[in-house]
Amino acid sequence: YRKIRMEYSNIDLFKDSKFLTKAILKHKLPTEIFKELNAFVKKADKKRKSKYNFLVQHNNHGKNSYQVSVDTSLFESSLMFGYLIKLGEHYFGSNPIEREIRVRKNTDHFDHYDFWVNFAHKNSKNSKHGHAGTLSGVIYYTDCFDCPTKFSDLTYYGKKSEVLIFPSNTIHEVETLKENKTRITLAFNLYKI
Repeated sequence: YRKIRMEYSNIDLFKDSKFLTKAILKHKLPTEIFKELNAFVKKADKKRKSKYNFLVQHNNHGKNSYQVSVDTSLFESSLMFGYLIKLGEHYFGSNPIEREIRVRKNTDHFDHYDFWVNFAHKNSKNSKHGHAGTLSGVIYYTDCFDCPTKFSDLTYYGKKSEVLIFPSNTIHEVETLKENKTRITLAFNLYKI
């Protein structure tokens, strides 16, 4: 895998990634890619502040203050799109030539891709759940503010620009946010074909 990847680039993008458990991989987003999230979050925040925000709000079993898909045109033209696919390939040790990792696009629905922004305010929480897909993940846009992501074998206090990726059926939850701050994360699902 490494030899094939090196034909495309001399950057070992995931050299500092590490498994925190047998299934949960942590990586820190490169600064250039993290900066793209500013546009994603800004656009999502504009939707959140609209009086018509309910038209594109995700409905799930969690109690996030607001959840909305990342804007399709921003995502499709971003380095983040490629990063998520390469992260999935890295997780599995896949050969990138096989193109077996995908981000699902929901056509004819406002959810767009399986990549969304979570805004959590005081008293928000996300109860135990799993995801659709093969791999899922969370990107910490802000620190977690003493509101960790909990797995059966790990309680993780995410820091700004960190990414966790794990099998989609891994049950996890986010505890109640007690501080008067906004915790912002982005989440995604990847599919292996």
